[in-house]
Amino acid sequence: MKSGNIEQFVHLSKFIDKDEFNSHIEQWMVDFKNQFTKSEVIGLKRLIRYSCKYAGISNAKIQTLVSATHNNEIGISRSTLERMLRKAKQYGILTVYNTFCGSNQRHNVYVFNRYQSIKKVESQSSVNEVPETIDVPNQETSQVKTNNILIDTYKDNVIPNVPLRFQNLVKSYYSPKEVLELWKCVKNSTRYLTYMNKLEKINLGIKAFKQCIVNMKLGYKIRNIFGYYFRILNEFLDTEYMKVICNT
Repeated sequence: MKSGNIEQFVHLSKFIDKDEFNSHIEQWMVDFKNQFTKSEVIGLKRLIRYSCKYAGISNAKIQTLVSATHNNEIGISRSTLERMLRKAKQYGILTVYNTFCGSNQRHNVYVFNRYQSIKKVESQSSVNEVPETIDVPNQETSQVKTNNILIDTYKDNVIPNVPLRFQNLVKSYYSPKEVLELWKCVKNSTRYLTYMNKLEKINLGIKAFKQCIVNMKLGYKIRNIFGYYFRILNEFLDTEYMKVICNT
């Protein structure tokens, strides 16, 4: 789909007016609100606000939505908003259309769907999978895809750009290449949290990894370690976020 102004996507709206849109949103929330964390609900409500001018559609950039949550409240992270979008897609609340200008991907168009009974909603994919590209990839994400370095050739088996404390723990369970990918999960989940220093990110990564190992030993079925680890990281971040809110 070619990128453009929101007016060119009006035909995608599935509602007669804003009142009908709000009515369907209320029904969606009755069924699925408890499936979202409190911070994810903040992101969902912000997207709903941006979808009122033309009932049920928005082409707001993800960073615009994230920034808007910081205006009158303690904001959420980009990773939290992206996780919310994946869940909303899974539950059938949203349809996401990619837009392009030439061969370059632009920000997406979000179209809210009409309510359907929870019994009709069938999950086609797991929320625990490795996060897909919801919006335009940033430079760091692009570098991840093109990084084909043979890590086993690194001097003294030390992985560049991965903190030693983190890699020394994780290498006991995974290969150097997997250690690098797990550390990238930490970087991606915290890249917009400017208040966190490097030591705090390392501690978060270690804490989340230890939780993964505990869960494995308890018999949790983990289909994809990277997606599962990313989820644990964000659950810890959400918990810290709620503590901050409660103390303000």
